[in-house]
This record gives sequence, structure tokens and C-alpha cells, in this order.
Amino acid sequence: MNIFNWNKYNSNLILIKKITNYNKKNKFNYLENGLYNHIRDIFCLTLILIFYKKNKGKLNILDYGSNLSTYANLINKINLKNFNFSIYDPFSKKNNIIKKKIKIFNNKKILKKSWDVVNFGSSIQYIDNIDLLNEINFNSTKAILITHTPISLSKSYVTKQLNNKNLNQNIHSFNKIVNFFKKKKNLSYNLNQEITIIIFLQKKNIKLIQ
Repeated sequence: MNIFNWNKYNSNLILIKKITNYNKKNKFNYLENGLYNHIRDIFCLTLILIFYKKNKGKLNILDYGSNLSTYANLINKINLKNFNFSIYDPFSKKNNIIKKKIKIFNNKKILKKSWDVVNFGSSIQYIDNIDLLNEINFNSTKAILITHTPISLSKSYVTKQLNNKNLNQNIHSFNKIVNFFKKKKNLSYNLNQEITIIIFLQKKNIKLIQ
């Protein structure tokens, strides 16, 4: 695992409170910088799609390396009561923390639970080896989401992150990522090259719109 520690983002209570208070007072959500508003929408649309396809009970969502501010800005977009959210944070000092009805855990064994949707966001670039994702149970997974992540169209390489010179970015090969997930439950993928969005969907249950 890279030296990147996202625990500080999970602990950013000032930002979370700011977003939550804004969303309670307004019909339209807090406007985040850059592309994050679009990323939230893509996440919500994926959840809604899988929820109505499953049409049975709550969905179990694994958010690999996310933070609570993400969920503070999902209010007004979807009904959060339809989902059980779990954030995997290997740097969390405590295991099974419940904040805002969202579980934050650091125990790798919990990754072996059944997940309907796995959201990586941009976290894959901080993983040294894609094979580490074998720690996750994908057997029941209907969708895998990777967003705002630099990906190489040739070979994998490592570089310094522009906004943090002390942080390495692992630019994984696109083919390597695709081949890894294609081995999981016969998954197919849809790619948006403008924002780097890869959505892997289970072929048996979902028809991709080309």
C-alpha cells in the first residue's frame, strides 16, 4: 500500500459539517470544486441502477478509500436508507467506526463480505499492485466503479503526484486493470475517456448501452 493516508479526509469534520448544513437548507447540493459534482452523480446513478436491478432489500456498498464528505454531499440526490455503506480505510486507528450510519473499517477480513457495488473512486492509483484487490470478495458484485484515476494506455509506471510531491502515483496499465476484473464474475466494462470512468457490470444482469 502506498504511503498515502486518507484518514485526514475522513476526519475533516469542518468540511463535512459545512456541506451537511448547506444541504439541509437547500434543495440543490453543495457545489464542490472541480469534477467532484459529476463524480457524485455518477456514483449515485450507479447505485440507483443496481438497486432497481436487484429489486430486493438494501445494497451493500464497499467504498475503497473514500471519505465521509462524499456522503455528506449525496443527501438530496438519492435515498441513503436503501444502502449499507462501508468505507475501507487501512489507516483508520479504530475498526468498525459508525459515523452518520456509515461504517469505517481497517480490518482486511471484512473485505471478504458480499458487496453489491464496489467503488474505488481514485484510490487505485495509490495501490502498488493491482493483485492486492484479490483481498476483496467480488462474487456478488454487480458493478465496480473507478473514477478520476490516471491510467496508462501502454505499460504501468510510477510518478510523483503534481499536488503532492511526497506522494507517488501508480499509473496502472488499462489492459492490466481490465484483465484483472474480467476474471471476476464475467464482468464487462464501459469506459468514458474524458474523465476516466470505468464501470464494470455483470453481464448476466445488466445490458450495457453502447
